[in-house]
Amino acid sequence: MTYPHQTTSQQFASTGMGPSGLGDRTLEQIAQDCEKNISILSQYRLLFEPMIDNLILYINHGRRSVQDKDLWPGQQTGQFVYDDTAMLARNISTDGMVGNLCSRNQPWFGLEIPGKFNFPRSGGLRAWSGKRIDEYPEVGKWLQDSQTVMYSALNRSNFYDVITEFVSDGMTVGTGYLVIEEDMDAGRIVFTVPHFREMYIAENRFGKVDTNYRVYTMTLRQLVDKFGMDTMMGIDDNFKNKYESNMHEETEILHAVYPRKDYHPPQYGNHLEMTRRGSSWEYDPVHAKDYYRNQSRIDNKGKKWESVWVYRKGGKLMAPLAGIGQTEKEVKLIEEGGYDTLPNISWRWRKNSDEVYGRGPGHDSWVTIATLNQMGKDNLNTGHKASAPPLVAYSDLRGLIQKDPDSITYIERNRGDIRAAMPQPLYTAVNSLPFNLEFADRYRQIVNSFFHTDVFMMMSNLANQGKSERMVIEQIMELQGEKAAILGTRVGNLQSEAFDPLIFRVYDIEARAGRIPDPPEILLNVVHGPVEVQYLGLLAQAQTRLNKVRAIQSGIGLVKQISEVNPIAMDVIDFDMAARETLDATGFPANCVRTDEIITKIREVRNKQQEQQQQIDAAPKLAKAAAAMGKAADKGSPLKAMMGGQDEGGERA
Repeated sequence: MTYPHQTTSQQFASTGMGPSGLGDRTLEQIAQDCEKNISILSQYRLLFEPMIDNLILYINHGRRSVQDKDLWPGQQTGQFVYDDTAMLARNISTDGMVGNLCSRNQPWFGLEIPGKFNFPRSGGLRAWSGKRIDEYPEVGKWLQDSQTVMYSALNRSNFYDVITEFVSDGMTVGTGYLVIEEDMDAGRIVFTVPHFREMYIAENRFGKVDTNYRVYTMTLRQLVDKFGMDTMMGIDDNFKNKYESNMHEETEILHAVYPRKDYHPPQYGNHLEMTRRGSSWEYDPVHAKDYYRNQSRIDNKGKKWESVWVYRKGGKLMAPLAGIGQTEKEVKLIEEGGYDTLPNISWRWRKNSDEVYGRGPGHDSWVTIATLNQMGKDNLNTGHKASAPPLVAYSDLRGLIQKDPDSITYIERNRGDIRAAMPQPLYTAVNSLPFNLEFADRYRQIVNSFFHTDVFMMMSNLANQGKSERMVIEQIMELQGEKAAILGTRVGNLQSEAFDPLIFRVYDIEARAGRIPDPPEILLNVVHGPVEVQYLGLLAQAQTRLNKVRAIQSGIGLVKQISEVNPIAMDVIDFDMAARETLDATGFPANCVRTDEIITKIREVRNKQQEQQQQIDAAPKLAKAAAAMGKAADKGSPLKAMMGGQDEGGERA
């Protein structure tokens, strides 16, 4: 179901509005600027909408197309789909991605500070120089406690309920959206997955999405709950009447989030510097107190990301695009605020360098999906013609022939032989379907390959081929790592564009709410890098095993072979560090790893026990040697003590 191609002149026509003032703007000017910007962004997005609607139709028709915003929800969908291979592939890949990357039932991320200490040689902490910062016991415990708080926040939120829809959108249309807000009254985080039709985005010069315009509907009751009745009555004098008439009436709202032009980053004291993430300076949660103390203004209008809510009195926000004569004065600013961290996440499965919106496996497999759908339609039509072909009959039989099963056709006795006048099939050349199952299966396999379903169905596929019983665990792990490496580029994009900002957004909300514990004093007194995220999901672990763990195993194996010729070659390997790296790669809890001091004490006790055991084992030999020389053990000697303190006559000394 395609839409007519729009020409370039139609797509980027002038909005008819004046230039934007980026300096001191009135509330009315801010609202008008938002209206102008959403008009421009919507014209650019219009180029992508026909393809997006086709993808939704055949891959996820229950999500409803971009043009369905004015239709009632709950309408029947999928009437034009004749092959559901793409939908099944999307479901398998979506569930596989979520289950292997961010499952509710197991830890899927960890926090770390990979930098190393650099203390002076004369300092009391010189023993920690050259070691990772997160190996310091207090730092490791703080990171572990912070992770616990963040996991608790995610469990209290609806994250695990909506993340599947978010990943599904990315697989379907190539771009997934997520909005992260804080419900302060309930003390929880709320995640929302907007439809593609609601979002209009723009990138900065580094290709990062930093501008998000969302046009969606809210009921009058929801507007009152969020902004209050007095605010809404101040921008629409008829609002109270509409509210009392039907509080569930829906109206369009624009929420714009973009970088604040007059934002001034806070300056840290005590020689502390801000953390640099990506291409911009960000707030460092470790130094939160200094952040608040040095900020020039602490209200919402002093925050880095500007937030604007716009309401059109008596009409829809997108009405000017349709040519409806509504004036700019009808656009009202409901509220201006801000965020310290960007609440909107835009994840692109992959992206062309000259486009803003992403492309997913649906784009790549579109030709095959359309071909499969046409094949299914042709086979269905052919089957219908074979089972219920069109008939030709004499006109005087109109209404007399009953074609339903178990039906009876009544004729007059004097009509003669009915067989001579009975209806005959008009088309009798159907002997087989035009596309056999083997031919269709080849196309289905192509679609599954585009969606990487074999990565998540590997064991089932091996079982179907009868190979799983003949493979050892190492071979299966190797195969898992290989499949994970193939999907690694897409997983990495999901982590960098979605999970990284999501985790830092959750961290920021929890830190400002006072639920993140205070960092240890050592972090405030040393120069270190930012807190980074390590992903521990099954896919990430498979990739890690394929690289780090396999390198450690193969390296030790090779050195062991060399040690058979030269035993001292094993001295080259630091087995303690190799063990720590292996535990770190598998996501082993940091609080379950012993410190160097405890390990040293354990080894000292073990060495003493081994020495004592060696002395006990050697005592009979020493006694026998002393007796052979005709000399008794000296009184008070170790040998005398091991012999139980007895003299030659058998009496105790």
